[in-house]
Amino acid sequence: MSRLRVKARLVWLRLLPAALAVGLGVGCNKNTKVDATQPLQQSFQSAEPQLKQSIEEVTSKLKAGDYTEATKALAPIVSGRPLTEQQRQAVGVALHQINQAIAANPALDTKEMYDLRAKLFRTVDKGH
Repeated sequence: MSRLRVKARLVWLRLLPAALAVGLGVGCNKNTKVDATQPLQQSFQSAEPQLKQSIEEVTSKLKAGDYTEATKALAPIVSGRPLTEQQRQAVGVALHQINQAIAANPALDTKEMYDLRAKLFRTVDKGH
């Protein structure tokens, strides 16, 4: 095989993963931003007033783009209390929104944020 052909194949093999990623990304709408504020408010609508106030704090932090404080405020809400299926799903949507923000700005991914998100994931996954 000629040297030129070998180089062409190597270039193609290096570009193939990027080409596939771009091609697959076109079909997926990854730019759709998740908004967890409404699901959170709806799922905790019948909760006691103090809990509803905490949810308001979380949603206002999410709307303001303060994901670290939103995560800190969400952690005690879901820890140590049983959640309904609707509440678990809403917290999952909030985690998805937070993860999107971290993907867009990796500087947000501190050890504290990692630990808080891991705790929230475990709580939502367990169902309490």
